[in-house]
Amino acid sequence: MTLYADVVLPLPLDRPYTYSVPVELEGRAAVGSRVLVPLGERRLTGFVVGLRKKKPRISLKLKPVAEVLDEKPFFTPELLAFTRRLSRSSFTPWGEILRAAVPPSLLLRTRASVSLTPKGKEALEQGTLSDEERRVADLLEPRPHSPLYLERKVQAKNLPALLARMRKKELVIVEKKLKLVSRRERDELSAGPTQLELDFSLDEGLRKAARAILEVMAKKAFSPFLLFGPAGRREAVYFHLIREAAARSGRVLYLVPEISLTPALIEKYKRKLGDGLAILHSRMTDRQRELEWQKIKERRAAVVIGPRSALFAPLPDLRLVILDEEQDETYSQQEGLPFDVRKAARIRAEEEKAALVQGSAAPTVESFYSARKGRFLIDLGRETATAKVLLLDFRRASGLVDPRLKRAIQDRLEKREQVILFFNRRGYASHLVCGRCGHVPRCDRCDLSLAYHKKEGKLVCHACRRSVPAVLNCPRCKGRLVVRMSAGIEAVAEELRTSFLGCRVEVFAADEAARKEKKDALLRGFERKEIDILVGTQSLARQPGLPPVTLAGVLHPEMILHLADFRSGQKAFLLIRSAFHFLREGETSEVHIQTSAPDHYSIREAARGDYLGFFEQEIRFRRLLDYPPFSFLAEVFFSGENARHVAATARMFVTRVKDSGKDVQVFGPSVASMARKRGLFRVQVNLKTRRLETLNGVLSPSLKGIRSEKSVFLFP
Repeated sequence: MTLYADVVLPLPLDRPYTYSVPVELEGRAAVGSRVLVPLGERRLTGFVVGLRKKKPRISLKLKPVAEVLDEKPFFTPELLAFTRRLSRSSFTPWGEILRAAVPPSLLLRTRASVSLTPKGKEALEQGTLSDEERRVADLLEPRPHSPLYLERKVQAKNLPALLARMRKKELVIVEKKLKLVSRRERDELSAGPTQLELDFSLDEGLRKAARAILEVMAKKAFSPFLLFGPAGRREAVYFHLIREAAARSGRVLYLVPEISLTPALIEKYKRKLGDGLAILHSRMTDRQRELEWQKIKERRAAVVIGPRSALFAPLPDLRLVILDEEQDETYSQQEGLPFDVRKAARIRAEEEKAALVQGSAAPTVESFYSARKGRFLIDLGRETATAKVLLLDFRRASGLVDPRLKRAIQDRLEKREQVILFFNRRGYASHLVCGRCGHVPRCDRCDLSLAYHKKEGKLVCHACRRSVPAVLNCPRCKGRLVVRMSAGIEAVAEELRTSFLGCRVEVFAADEAARKEKKDALLRGFERKEIDILVGTQSLARQPGLPPVTLAGVLHPEMILHLADFRSGQKAFLLIRSAFHFLREGETSEVHIQTSAPDHYSIREAARGDYLGFFEQEIRFRRLLDYPPFSFLAEVFFSGENARHVAATARMFVTRVKDSGKDVQVFGPSVASMARKRGLFRVQVNLKTRRLETLNGVLSPSLKGIRSEKSVFLFP
């Protein structure tokens, strides 16, 4: 009897494809294996997610699996179940999740190659080709190229149709070749230690916390925990848990919010773990990722460290998932695959029957509320505050930096001490405006004003990163473009250089530190005391290992409170608290908070270092307005090149939601706050309900069959 395989392809498809399994491959085909299968004229790597002996439909003609690529299943049942659940919970095609889970070099596929035939070369020499055909032939005459390359180079309205005509005339041939990855011999790695010997010290409170988690790990059962306390005390518990997991031949997944945080952790663990440590992150080369993947799969790694991409590590015997700095907003980033790492880590731990330990000194409001309500909150105590904190009321001040803060900076400079300032606005100004007609230069691909970067002499779109030379004359009326009430971090640095002549001031922001060499140069310069004042955006707050300073300043954290985001109070609190991480211990250290909203509870409680005080007021605000954790929200974005089609799709979605009869509030459809992004028009629909099951129950059927590009973000 013929065997049939349900195969998920690494494409944005809503369902698996069914293939027949040839008799000679039946013994090797297994759920979780990679297979090479035909799709149209291509061959792709797919993943077997089901095997059956019954044919789906008698009339259906099925293509056979071309090859089984693995001797043993590539994915464990637990990892396959995790990716399936993550696909459903994030409303993302399963194939896209699996594609992100696998090193690109392990996804074999056929690549098309277009070549010029002898007849085509003859026609090119004789000049008998049309203009479009000649442009294609000119590119192909030296050597073959891919259709994608030709599409970029040839300004043709419909290149596939053009190539089809040229094939019919026998001017070109299109070949499909399987792209194989070249392999070098792998260096033999020495075996990692069988027992971890990490230095740690636990007081009675930390021992009690560790015991509670170890009891769950011993039962091989899922349970969540939230460690609430200072980083040092959390790490002591983590170290103890890792040692105990390794002693029992268990594996540990250690998630961090940023790649930049990984090196500091690696240094701590490498001395003790040796080859027992594996690292996974998106900035590794394909070959590096593949080697680490194989190392993990072959049980040569006891601990895997990395940001969100490490979630897919093929860890057998996973006993512990650690998610540190739980509050970091990069865990819920909306670029790439739209899923929340905190929720994904929980799903992974549930499928693996492992303990989930989240840690933070200032957790998200939703997590803290759930942990306290569910009784899985473990309080590790507070840090003893020694720094002096000054709230500078800036409501009647002028300039960019408060005179009182300038006096404090002058005092530090005279003592040859360094200063760190935070101001969360990139560039010299968020926009320029014509003083005569009011025109504001905007990005031609995004509904966003262009930020002025004076140092680079550019106008930059912070959404798509497109830049143009800065022209300071208005293109409409030739008036002067000026800065009005939108000064950025470069302007702050300029004012400081003017106020402190000879002072070495540098800027650290996502733009200035985008290149690794530039970022490393800035950090090394500060370490060597070649920089007196370092002015940074929030990206500086995620740079570990900087030498501590005695003065840190936060400029205008209230700007975050103006965002249309129910989490803005939490974000302002976290921005202020991040400045405290850079202070030297001692009573001489100071934090100055320059703000036009000194009475707002998020700023006031952050200055006091009182998370519980902030939480009690924030949770009252959330309860009053029925925001998470007292409700569940979904933001659904539809995007496309045709605005009319996108709007019609959004209206159809809203009609389906309303016709479902579910108790869901619908807001929209409406134009998104950024109506156009990277050339695509965007329409937004918001949903709100009291139960997550209701939200999931209405989203799945309402989104079914919608082909437009869409993204779904759930809160909490």
